[in-house]
Amino acid sequence: MKRIALIIGHSSKSPGATNDKYGVSEYEFNKPLAHSVAEKLKLEGFDPVIIYRDCSYSDLPIKVNLTNADIAISLHCNAFDEDPHGSEALYYNGSSKGELLAHCMQREVVKCLDLKDRGVKACVAAHEGKAGDRGGLLLQKTSMPCVIVEPFFIDSDASLELANHKFEELSEAYTKGIVNYLRG
Repeated sequence: MKRIALIIGHSSKSPGATNDKYGVSEYEFNKPLAHSVAEKLKLEGFDPVIIYRDCSYSDLPIKVNLTNADIAISLHCNAFDEDPHGSEALYYNGSSKGELLAHCMQREVVKCLDLKDRGVKACVAAHEGKAGDRGGLLLQKTSMPCVIVEPFFIDSDASLELANHKFEELSEAYTKGIVNYLRG
């Protein structure tokens, strides 16, 4: 049975980006999403493991690796940059399996939310702990293909409203992306 690590982006102590109008953080949005995806994966015959970030960022890959998962998905939300709309998936530069997994996830998320396709992007760990890192350390240090999914910009009221409205569909999109990757 294939095991999937579902990493809830951020934590209650470090909640990530927040939507000011609705007071919802990345952590608060992604915690129930991870549980919903896990339930759907169980119905598909997979073994999901939910990972909470109750350790330092540098220790997170170790915690993920201890699950012996076949793949890992880190659930996040983007925050404002020069174009605050769209979906993207991040993988570690040079990981062909990570890139394929990122494409599977991106395709389903874009289909679901119908937001701008910002594409799949390769990351490196060169900026560890600094602006520009974007999860490169996690992506590099996990022993299985790992991607970070950023389905929308949480600080965009319209995007958060859409994601809330399509919450179950988004959960299904994550599940379908994972299943498509694992079943070829």
